[in-house]
Amino acid sequence: MNRNRVLAEKFTGVEMFKTCEQCGRCSSACPITGVKSFNVRRILRHVELDLVDEIAETPLPWSCTTCGRCESVCPNGIAILDIIRPLRSISPEEFVPEGTPPCTLACPAGIDVPGYTRFIAQGKPEEAYKLILEKVPFPGILGRVCTRPCESNCRRREVNEPVAICALKRYAADKVGALPKGSLNITPETGHHVAVIGAGPAGLTAAFYLRKKGHQVTVFEAKSKPGGMMRYGIPSYRLPEDILEREINQILSLGIELKTDQKLGKDFDLIRLKAEGFEAVFVAVGLPFSRKIELGESKLRDLLWGLDFLTEAKEGRQVDLKERVLVVGGGNVAVDAARVARRFGAKEVSLLYRRSRNEMPAIKAEVDEAEREGVKLRFLTAPVRALSRDGQLTGLRCIRMQLGEPDESGRRSPVPVRGSEFELEADYLIIAVGQAPDKEGISGKLQYSSSGVLLVNPDTLETDRKGIFAGGDIAKGPSSVIEAIEAGRRAASSIDKFLGGDGIIDETLAERQTVISYTGKREEGFADQRRVETPTLPPAERIHEFLEVEQCLSDDQAVKEASRCLHCDLELRLAKELVIQEER
Repeated sequence: MNRNRVLAEKFTGVEMFKTCEQCGRCSSACPITGVKSFNVRRILRHVELDLVDEIAETPLPWSCTTCGRCESVCPNGIAILDIIRPLRSISPEEFVPEGTPPCTLACPAGIDVPGYTRFIAQGKPEEAYKLILEKVPFPGILGRVCTRPCESNCRRREVNEPVAICALKRYAADKVGALPKGSLNITPETGHHVAVIGAGPAGLTAAFYLRKKGHQVTVFEAKSKPGGMMRYGIPSYRLPEDILEREINQILSLGIELKTDQKLGKDFDLIRLKAEGFEAVFVAVGLPFSRKIELGESKLRDLLWGLDFLTEAKEGRQVDLKERVLVVGGGNVAVDAARVARRFGAKEVSLLYRRSRNEMPAIKAEVDEAEREGVKLRFLTAPVRALSRDGQLTGLRCIRMQLGEPDESGRRSPVPVRGSEFELEADYLIIAVGQAPDKEGISGKLQYSSSGVLLVNPDTLETDRKGIFAGGDIAKGPSSVIEAIEAGRRAASSIDKFLGGDGIIDETLAERQTVISYTGKREEGFADQRRVETPTLPPAERIHEFLEVEQCLSDDQAVKEASRCLHCDLELRLAKELVIQEER
């Protein structure tokens, strides 16, 4: 017998191979059979024929989610996972995701997702909250508005549905409330002064970590209140004001100075900041303007731009909408605008998007809720010209689209269908097709790219001017809160190094379990556990107000949902332990 056969038999037992009947029940029960050519019976057959090397040198052992459904249907009770796990320990390194589970790899901020879900499953929400805080200063906000790239990459979705990671983050934040003792520690004062321009998620994150490193930080904000797009671009039914205020105030409580109603280029400029003794500047002004498109009637009083409309709503200005509203766009701003329009009294709201539903960049759950609230979705439809009579909007001429080859974003490009123009009646039109920068105060001082964002070093975020850094939407283009937080973290690290520090902003707040007893065993029925449905207010109760739609999971729901995690991080550790044991 060769080394690999000995290794396999060490954990499975010689007799196990003899009882396999190749009946195929394991493969039939496996939720990922056929995905990436995965087939349990194929793996078992290769092991039985002493072709361990051949199967181990493929991604197949790592494709297995180890949910255990195959073992539950095996008529001879073969411990199938005990065969597959040793194969992982001898697989080539290119199939091993560097010891990091896919959910954490997908998170821009690198949050230890399996770690905090495990804490919740153990009934330790405070430890889960601390673990999240190690990477982001806004757990409660993120738990409501994150775009959830972690869930898109959750391996549990290959079994049935992804773990409700975002809802669990919100549960931990809501359960704990205030920042735990010790999470606001500040290192000794360094005497350095940093200016942060923009109090959005990128700016506040950078200020948070720079202050914790002992630097004096002053944040300049053009609006009367901090928060950026979190405050002015996200409606209260998704992000309540009290949650926003609580988490922003916790950051400012570190001793960060906030100056509101201070607009770059009007009330101060970059040269003045340097003259006043600020040794480094972080520009995080976002993209506060709506991107304009020409529809022939851009000055109509019944035409609004997406961000302007949402800002007016957040500032309490009631917009008296008429019967029929058309919203153009497929992102979160467009979806939010449509849902706000319903709350402002519009009886009929239609969302027009030039691609299909699958290509929509908006959060899927938000699109689903928009439909529940009565918003009509019209796909493969693009605007051509606004129609009016005596200065008043009457409708919109549109054209049907078809999808062609993928573009730079990976989505298929929409192509107009010749001769397919048609008209839709409308009393109000809201355009939400992108965002644009406010270049006042920056133009001529810092370099812009051809796409309209600031040019920065991709690693350090420093601009072409020494000591001036930029990040968030202004340096990347329209992105999410979690991406802005990642930019703020990176900027804080780079600025700390620029000021002579070590640039280390990671910290340990949660308890660490040095020894976790994990054998990979699953309880019966584990693979069939369905995702817990996040409770929401019924449409009839929310459609006329801005009450928070999604509700927090209960203790029982949170523990149940967190227990669905596949523990990919521990599976990786288990495979490595098998290698160590074999080498001994």
